[in-house]
Amino acid sequence: MRLNDFFGGFKQRVFSVCGCGGKTSLVWALASQANGPKILVTTTTHTQKPEEAAGLFDYFFDETASRNLCPPDGIAFAGNCKASGVSVSSFSLPALERIIPLFDHVFIEADGSRTKPLKAWAPYEPVITESTGVNIGILPVWPLGKPVSDTLIHRLPLFTALSGAREGGRIKPEHYIPVISGYSVDGVNKDAGLHNAAHSLFSISKGQKILFFNQVEDERGMENARRITGMLPSAFRDGLLAIIAGSVHQNCITLL
Repeated sequence: MRLNDFFGGFKQRVFSVCGCGGKTSLVWALASQANGPKILVTTTTHTQKPEEAAGLFDYFFDETASRNLCPPDGIAFAGNCKASGVSVSSFSLPALERIIPLFDHVFIEADGSRTKPLKAWAPYEPVITESTGVNIGILPVWPLGKPVSDTLIHRLPLFTALSGAREGGRIKPEHYIPVISGYSVDGVNKDAGLHNAAHSLFSISKGQKILFFNQVEDERGMENARRITGMLPSAFRDGLLAIIAGSVHQNCITLL
């Protein structure tokens, strides 16, 4: 199915995306397909500012301009411009919460991974707004079999502590399980063991939770997504609204 075939039926208005491997692409894809005249794309951390020529948004505003905002119809992009001019940082959370009710749908990039496909989360991340109705956790599966190194993994020491992976070894399906669920394959609560040091994908989420294996564009990738899904603790799976796999780039997903 297409992304909008799945996400288009949600009554919740505020979507926060965390994880690695396609957060920015996903928020813009969802915004472009959203139903409603007033759409907001923003971040609670930082993100790249698309070129206006790309046509992804109709207008931009910063936190100062948000104080007396009366948004017109269209897709808005909001953030505070950094000195480089090519990226933006978040509004203060009170300022963001104040403008969210002005929009029909809000899509928030709520995490950072420095373009790397895997990570573990420090205690202060991701940054999820109180108004979040759906938290989408996104990860690719193509790193399976690749080296455990800081080339592919953001916050490598946290990742190895959480996943049980060994630096210099190979990334395995069992390493994904604690990163996603907080529990190792043998039932150890890794989140609890790493309290105030690192935590898993959804441990500080709000709203309904969706796990999205992105960049799955062939049958091997789908098999790996299904394999990891089958290894997740049943109690964790029961707490998710859905697990999906597919490709934002191809606008195609499958329910697992």
